[in-house]
Amino acid sequence: MNIRLAAAEIHIPRQLREKWLRRLFTLTARAFGCDAAFVSGLPFAGMTEEFARFTSEKSTACLQDEEAALEIACRLRELAFAFGQEFRIVLRLRSRTEVMRAGRLLYRVLGIDFRGSSGGGITVTKCSFARYYSPEACEFISVIDEGILAGLAGGGSLSFKGRITGNMPSCTAFFRFPEELP
Repeated sequence: MNIRLAAAEIHIPRQLREKWLRRLFTLTARAFGCDAAFVSGLPFAGMTEEFARFTSEKSTACLQDEEAALEIACRLRELAFAFGQEFRIVLRLRSRTEVMRAGRLLYRVLGIDFRGSSGGGITVTKCSFARYYSPEACEFISVIDEGILAGLAGGGSLSFKGRITGNMPSCTAFFRFPEELP
């Protein structure tokens, strides 16, 4: 039993949730070549909303330049991977089940109802970001999701089959775990 993960699933202090979101916001802004200093002082709900707006606007803008979009997508995934990897270490994740539990925990903080199975299937029935994203922005920014999950798992890839932003009732995706992860 993973006691650290179980404890985090029961309660995450507000200060820790804010720290996680600030860290994710800072890394994302860095990938886009921006400073995220403007989030300091915002309440958690305001910071979550601002993160959704920021990522939507930046994604939409960078999609106008295919070369820049590819570079930014690589940076987003790389920095999100590092973010997920930090949680992998702190929470001592050792199995596919624990990775999906940690994913649910992280996404819950962002107002996303993430459900993942140890087989790699993922369903998101509620996403607080969907109202801000166009289908194209959602598809682009999902490299963050792939990076976080890959960081939690020590590798892997994510593919979506359907998205709420594409008028589906839920997002459905599949995460391919590294083979060595039990």
